[in-house]
Amino acid sequence: MRSFGHVVILVAAVCVSYSVSDEHSNALDFGPLIPPKLGDNLPPTESFPCVCGVFLTGQFVKGSRDPPRGNAALLHENSDPLPCNPFGNKQCTNKCLDLIVKHLPNSAAILCGSIDRDCHKERAYLFIKNCNDTWINTNLSAGREYCCKDGKPYKCPILS
Repeated sequence: MRSFGHVVILVAAVCVSYSVSDEHSNALDFGPLIPPKLGDNLPPTESFPCVCGVFLTGQFVKGSRDPPRGNAALLHENSDPLPCNPFGNKQCTNKCLDLIVKHLPNSAAILCGSIDRDCHKERAYLFIKNCNDTWINTNLSAGREYCCKDGKPYKCPILS
């Protein structure tokens, strides 16, 4: 049987872990997230599947709440439903990152082969859908620029 002091420490640790994670939402955090527990006072939520979408910078206006235009360059629907709250969105983002990181070495070929247009010096950004049909920009990018011509990647020129 746990003493009351241990439960308070556990609840405090969970709350601190959750709030620190939320403050750094643009950081690539591959560590496990600890779900809020023990009467976290979050409203009850329904669960829906998480969808990952990668869009190029030519498809959205950075900093705008407007949805990206056109189809995602890459799209993946996770089968596991997640909570409809900020924590569920974090879980969705982390699931998407786990999937994307595995394919980063071949990302140029995958991306160029999946879009129906040429692109020049565009970055790929991760968007998610969780609980509804609205894209949420995670502001996470691979940190490199992509150049594609006729479905194939080429080295982006460096301008002086």
